[in-house]
Amino acid sequence: MTAPRTPMRVVLCTKRDLAGALVLNQVLPKLVGDEVVVLLSDKTRPVEKDVPELAEMKFLERDLPVDTLFPLIDRDPCPDTALATFEGVVARYGVEMRVVDSINDAETEEFLRAFAPDIMLSARFSLIFRRNVFDIPRYGTYNVHPGALPRYAGLFAPFRCMLEGGDSIGCTLHRVDDGIDTGPIIGIGWLPVDPSRSLLWHVVNTYGTGLELFFHMLDGLRRGEEPQPQIQDSSQRAYGSLPGAEAFAAFHQKGLKLFDPQEYMEILHGFVPEHSYSHIEAVAGAATDKVRASCCCAHA
Repeated sequence: MTAPRTPMRVVLCTKRDLAGALVLNQVLPKLVGDEVVVLLSDKTRPVEKDVPELAEMKFLERDLPVDTLFPLIDRDPCPDTALATFEGVVARYGVEMRVVDSINDAETEEFLRAFAPDIMLSARFSLIFRRNVFDIPRYGTYNVHPGALPRYAGLFAPFRCMLEGGDSIGCTLHRVDDGIDTGPIIGIGWLPVDPSRSLLWHVVNTYGTGLELFFHMLDGLRRGEEPQPQIQDSSQRAYGSLPGAEAFAAFHQKGLKLFDPQEYMEILHGFVPEHSYSHIEAVAGAATDKVRASCCCAHA
């Protein structure tokens, strides 16, 4: 007879964007029976508005799906969809969800201490944890980083890996410590790079390999098995910031693309009820056509 699963109190931290919604749809079905709180960040860096390519990615990852399409989907009284929007996640899984501007302020710390989580997971959260918060869960706080650490620490790691000609993008599960992407590593999952596919496709698909490592670790914790993280080799560390015009020009010169309209619609398809797909497709298609046109003008 299989032993009953030990329930956990879990905090999930992710971003209020398309990839964050996909993360929740991957994680929450595996946590049915656990008590879960979701914290969402809505952080936008000033450079994301100043660099055309970053503005395009922001539009496709946040503005169009979260601010335009998801509200249209949420108006449907019976959305029979494979994937849930943020509002749909709350209804489908019964989780508490909060948008936070800071993870380390007194209000959030007080909330987390009152919830008393067993474990906290960050994936695409964009906010930096301080010790007053990351030490709260009894099993610690873990981050799923979309790059192989320590080589791809920092921002836009899938872009950097593709630009450098990497054959696989790593996704690292590591424990959060006082640094940024410096904590001991539980493991690295790998997504093969497909040069025919876009950066956006690689971004939204990279997290799955790291999340699988988290599920495996969590199953072990339920059985009383402690993870055995490995200290990072700091001599191999390379920290990257958001790319500028020169890096994007090199990316395009290699024949790589930021997004593909057909791929984008395939990603969105799981969120959309079939009976309203043609309407949502028209809205998204018109918007992506404008992005593609502006992108072509910018790179002419």
